[in-house]
Amino acid sequence: MRLIVAACVLSLICSVRATAQTRFDVGLLLGSTKASDEGTVLQFERATTYQATFAWKVWESGPVAIAIEVPFIASPAFDVATGGKTLPKEYASLYLTPGLRVTVGTRGPVSVFGAAGAGYTRYSESKLREDGGPNPAQQDTNTDAIQFGGGVDVRWIRWLGFRGEVRDLYTGARNFSLATPHARVHNVVSSGGLVLHF
Repeated sequence: MRLIVAACVLSLICSVRATAQTRFDVGLLLGSTKASDEGTVLQFERATTYQATFAWKVWESGPVAIAIEVPFIASPAFDVATGGKTLPKEYASLYLTPGLRVTVGTRGPVSVFGAAGAGYTRYSESKLREDGGPNPAQQDTNTDAIQFGGGVDVRWIRWLGFRGEVRDLYTGARNFSLATPHARVHNVVSSGGLVLHF
């Protein structure tokens, strides 16, 4: 009997410590991105976007929490909407922008958050042109990025929830096989999906 009581007390202590410890979450989201056009030179369709975000809660007081987050966002194909057989067929983008997330309403079933960060972007122009021929002047771009945005988390059960969010990734210029006018680029990402809490 004493052994059972001791086990129960130990389990209670461990559970209290576990709830007091910093929490983590992983968001797995699917969405679309609208990128800035390059004037009349190059215009783009919306691109399907995949996102995985890891967050580590570092501070919490009442209903407010601050987390360090690392969003990893990729859009495999922005199709070129501008007509022209010699234009590049598409390009891909990749963003890695660590930052901070501030969440309000952490103890309720619905919470809202704002996020901001900075980091790295890679743009890769396709090796094919619109007409299917090779693009001999194909270019890749490595540049900086600033991201900011916000969203809503809905807690379903203790370890699983849903998220909807919008982020703007503001980056350096994209290099293409033809001259483009803009020095900075907006990429507005709208996405939703699952959040795993642990």
